[in-house]
Amino acid sequence: MQNTPEINNQNGLQGIREDSFSICGRIAVYDNLKSIPRIIDFNYVTIQHFLDEVPQKTYLFSRELGGRIPYTIIKEVVENLIHASFNEIVITIMQSGNHIIVSDQGPGIENKEKAFLPGYSSATKSMKKYIRGVGSGLPIVRETIIFSGGNVDITDNIKKGTVVSLRIEEGENINGNILQTGTIGHQAAQQGAAQGIKEPRTDAEPKTPVPSQKKDKPPEKQKVEEFDSLKLSIRQIKILSLVLELDETGPSKIAKELGFSLSTSYRELIFLEESGLLVMTESGKRQLTDTGKKCLEYYSNSF
Repeated sequence: MQNTPEINNQNGLQGIREDSFSICGRIAVYDNLKSIPRIIDFNYVTIQHFLDEVPQKTYLFSRELGGRIPYTIIKEVVENLIHASFNEIVITIMQSGNHIIVSDQGPGIENKEKAFLPGYSSATKSMKKYIRGVGSGLPIVRETIIFSGGNVDITDNIKKGTVVSLRIEEGENINGNILQTGTIGHQAAQQGAAQGIKEPRTDAEPKTPVPSQKKDKPPEKQKVEEFDSLKLSIRQIKILSLVLELDETGPSKIAKELGFSLSTSYRELIFLEESGLLVMTESGKRQLTDTGKKCLEYYSNSF
């Protein structure tokens, strides 16, 4: 049986007690709708830990599938679960990470239109320890996702509670232009066309290729030049060292151990992952790749 934060009613105010409870829930990740989803269970013993970790995990799983829903939006929606006393949380990620559904079985939202207006809030004094509580969350969500080419929808859950749906159409950018997924050249061509840059003629007689006069470099030298071209900062090297020490870790642990801000830690992890030095594990944390280990070794020997 799931334990949720105990709600006390005193003088019309709700108080959240963290002395004995856990926040439980599930993240369902659909690699495609023809197979069963991957299920990731979570269990947190403090509200702050939940609010720090779950938005990051959700964003990372979405990104893993190719999703483009901004982290800020996900964080705002997850924070809103405090109004549902974190009751029966299910987060669903599908459509290549571009559709995220956050559902609960809390009291629900009676006036959904007002929920999107700044200044309307049901946050209590004890809730404001963890969230702003000024009615800015859902307005931010709507404006940001519309700007990103998507939409947000709020509906009632089957028996009780709320379902928030975040969706960005696949292959559509913020200007409504269709982008061909995974083709950088196509995107660059679109940008060039918008700026009046013409593509080179393809009907011209092709030039005879000139044989390269360069000799193939040894693999070791190629690797050295590759690592050197990355030009990692001291901060990024420290993060790689910590990941090696802990085997796998996330932004919160890095922020705590190295004294960086949570947003900085997260941003650096994304960069290191996109550089092929880290990989995300099933738990949503990051682990060094073989290339990452060799890169760290290279930089360690360079000092």
